[in-house]
Amino acid sequence: MALDPLLLFQRQVLDDLLDEDALCIVARGLGLNRILAELARICATPRALVFLLHASEHDEDDLQHYFMQMRSGEATDAATTMQVVKNETNAGQRAQLYRQGGVISVTSRILIVDLLNDVVPTELVTGVVVHNASQVTAESIEAFVLRVIRQRNAQAFVKALSDAPEAFVQGFAPVEKILKVLGLRHVHLWPRFHVAVQRDLAREVPVVELRQPQTRAMEEVQQAVLDCLAATIAELGAATKLLDTETFNVESSLFRFFDVMVKRRL
Repeated sequence: MALDPLLLFQRQVLDDLLDEDALCIVARGLGLNRILAELARICATPRALVFLLHASEHDEDDLQHYFMQMRSGEATDAATTMQVVKNETNAGQRAQLYRQGGVISVTSRILIVDLLNDVVPTELVTGVVVHNASQVTAESIEAFVLRVIRQRNAQAFVKALSDAPEAFVQGFAPVEKILKVLGLRHVHLWPRFHVAVQRDLAREVPVVELRQPQTRAMEEVQQAVLDCLAATIAELGAATKLLDTETFNVESSLFRFFDVMVKRRL
């Protein structure tokens, strides 16, 4: 079954990314993987070699599912689909994939080894797409990969995506730091209150909301977990002055990247 076309705001997000190298931050739930799949489809050609970095196994499964739907009924080869390089893929197979071109999802650890061993034909690299960019730091392997590729091929593009906006409001100048790591100058912000997003999502759709109340035991367990979190954060704050107790509190600990933010401070 063919995929539904992109919504207008999703098409605008994609067009903006194609126009310039940038960090694109999209509100959660606005279909970032669908946009990424369309970007990957455009790049999936033997005339290009594009690396997809920092994609989880779940992201890779989603993207391959999208590719199957988008390419349904079409003749395909390795260069017109997304290839996934695993630890089981030996150096000879990887070298062949790199020469074939297309979009290749690969771990940063494997890619940096291949770059340093000259397995990757860097002169053929068209660009790099960094998924889940909020998790990239100056010390990460992704940052090293980008530096090596840019040193050897200044024409390669870099496009970064994230649907975790809460990770960009913690600490001092987090967006500026990530832009510096990625070597980018532009940021595209797509919150839910963006005019284009609201226009596309304001359609009249019947919604049935179901709410399952917690039992007394569940409420007690929840309160116990929150008490443990509060005690742990208080202990961390007492042990080091690097943590701002106004920023690092029980409320912020509920975010997905709280542990990453604490590690960065420590």
